[in-house]
Amino acid sequence: MIKLFFIMLFFPIQLFAQFTVTPFIGLNSTRMSQSIGYENGGNYPVFGAEVEYMFKHNKYSMINLSVTSGASYLANGFDQITNSSFNYTDNGTTINYYDAKSTQIQMKYWQVPLLLRINVRPFPLLEDWRLFLGFGIVSNNLTQAHLAEQWTHVQKTIRDPRFTPSDFPPPTITQAQDSRDVTSYAVKSSIFERFEFGMKFKHVQICYRFTVSTQDMYFKGIEKVWNVPAVYSQYISAHNARGTTNEKYSEIVFGWRF
Repeated sequence: MIKLFFIMLFFPIQLFAQFTVTPFIGLNSTRMSQSIGYENGGNYPVFGAEVEYMFKHNKYSMINLSVTSGASYLANGFDQITNSSFNYTDNGTTINYYDAKSTQIQMKYWQVPLLLRINVRPFPLLEDWRLFLGFGIVSNNLTQAHLAEQWTHVQKTIRDPRFTPSDFPPPTITQAQDSRDVTSYAVKSSIFERFEFGMKFKHVQICYRFTVSTQDMYFKGIEKVWNVPAVYSQYISAHNARGTTNEKYSEIVFGWRF
């Protein structure tokens, strides 16, 4: 009975000693799929904390496994501005065309990862230095999404008076824009795949992460109410061209292990 008491008393302490908590802060780079390839949408801060459970192992072992979870907050998005122009001349008349499009997306997520890590100690004499490789999934839980787009088309006609004696007509301007909260159209909970590698040295942890969506992240149904025609909307036309909207994140994060 006394032996059982001491086992129950000290086992939680031994179990707790295998946990580490790491608050972190870092920089996120978000890329979103376009008609062809991906475009960089901007850089955003990310912060949170992770909890790592280290499986029991021989302290002299060079390789051991651990499981990581936690929570982080990411307010990211996508910003894109494109411009195009060309000229057309016929019988002394030149027509200038100018097209400008802008897209701004803002999203706010709470993220919960579940990762398996392979920890490697390259040099047995350096017990406090380890490299690690991790992979798993991340649950992205959306709290807010906002979309804003603008399209402007300018047509200017220039006539050569030697061919057509006439005044210069004013330019023709056509435009459309919309800006609204699109949280109700967005995917509220989505699963991303994550791969990471990094380094631990005493209390310092540095990690690079690559995260990619596993499902269509399109604001479903937005084309029915959007005031920018689909053919001129960068967001809608990119989805129509590929049939899906995907996101990719790359992050560098710095943490302090407790």
